[in-house]
Amino acid sequence: MSQLHLKIVTPEKLILDEEVSQVNVSTEQGEIGILPHHANLMAKLEPGELVIKRNGKIESMAIGDGFLQVTDNTLTVMTDLATLAADIDEKAVEDAKKRAEQALSQTLSDEEYAETMANLEKSLAQLRVKRRHRVR
Repeated sequence: MSQLHLKIVTPEKLILDEEVSQVNVSTEQGEIGILPHHANLMAKLEPGELVIKRNGKIESMAIGDGFLQVTDNTLTVMTDLATLAADIDEKAVEDAKKRAEQALSQTLSDEEYAETMANLEKSLAQLRVKRRHRVR
């Protein structure tokens, strides 16, 4: 079966560099699915969930803002956050969300406001992914 090469990169490190069968991800235009031999594409990511299908298994990650590029059967995801659902510390993320919400109630510069909103969006994305995939 044909495979798609997936690379997930954050500013800190290479998170993933593997062959997969499908990737679903949220972009500014909505959720898209990328299969092997997808047409060349560049898109802006939205904080949310990235779903990887490989070897008959499904794995979910919380991702932040960034971009994706598909070229020559390689999908490169460049993002400021990429955390597996199982690795998300729900309490720490909930605390970060509360801090961001409190900061928004104060008077902030435009830069502080944008940074706080970005942190809030990433926290919300992580909580959605964690809670959706919580082991019951």
